[in-house]
Amino acid sequence: MTADRHLDAVVNRIAEGLRTLEDVARFQFDDRELSARLRELRHQVRQAAPATLIDARDTPGDVAALAPTPTPRGGLVDVVRANAARVQEGGRSLAEQAAAAGLPALAAAGEAVRYHAYTLESRLLARIPAWRLWGVRLYVLVDTSLCADPTAVAAAAARGGAGAVQLRAKGLGVRAYRDLAARVRDAVAGRGCLFVVNDHAAVARALDADGLHVGQDDLDPVDARRVVGPRCALGVSCHTAEQVDAAQVGPADYLGLGPMFATGTKPHEPERGPGLLDAVRDRLRHPSYAIGGLDGERIRTLRPRLPHGVAVAGAVCRAADPERAAADLAAVVADPEP
Repeated sequence: MTADRHLDAVVNRIAEGLRTLEDVARFQFDDRELSARLRELRHQVRQAAPATLIDARDTPGDVAALAPTPTPRGGLVDVVRANAARVQEGGRSLAEQAAAAGLPALAAAGEAVRYHAYTLESRLLARIPAWRLWGVRLYVLVDTSLCADPTAVAAAAARGGAGAVQLRAKGLGVRAYRDLAARVRDAVAGRGCLFVVNDHAAVARALDADGLHVGQDDLDPVDARRVVGPRCALGVSCHTAEQVDAAQVGPADYLGLGPMFATGTKPHEPERGPGLLDAVRDRLRHPSYAIGGLDGERIRTLRPRLPHGVAVAGAVCRAADPERAAADLAAVVADPEP
């Protein structure tokens, strides 16, 4: 009966994990094919398990039934990774225990679901902007105060290798910003470049933007998350170590750290310098971008201290050839030599 209790618990654990992943694919991404595949795997595991396993179930007698488990931060990336791990680890346990119990069909189902879970996890994570940000080293802010044609500059930055483009337009009303944001979104679409809205949570929601970035004086990140939902990556500007800690406890998915140097777009914010990067290096858990007055030479100087990547504005927006400027900066950030 001990073996049957084990098998019953593992089958339930795998099915719960698969069901959660299925719901993510179904309700967050409207992915019919992926949700159907996850449902099929769940049914395969259930059908391979003998119906009599339930007779061995003893939840009150389970010594670990009420043991505390780590609570994930709650972001969509955490939900996918935690439940994929539940399926993968459960598949290994099921395969070995079922084989020992003389249940080859159930052992095969456990082995199959484990391997499929690795691929399905990757497919789901690739749909989540917060996860994709780990691959973004150059983040370009297209600021309307720095360029005459923000749509063209955004497209050029994406062609040059920017992994994310944020539209910042402090002087525009909400409707004008929304119209421009739609054009910028379309300009970078299809280039593997994330599109991020600055400040305007409602616009990010309306345009299904990949990300929303807020500052310390903008909408509270908790409220911003309620507006944009779980799919949208949420970034927060941080100027102190204390703000970094607060943002990472909250719903933020990535951080902007700075200003590194004095910048005309944020004249009210004193430069923090490389000391900020040193102060937060060991506590960063999210993709984080040094920002503020950066150009190629300053990025080279900061390379040994860079957290994850850099965010630039004027170095691309003011360039005679924004595409070339973005390409040159992407090369500097990618260079393994400091």
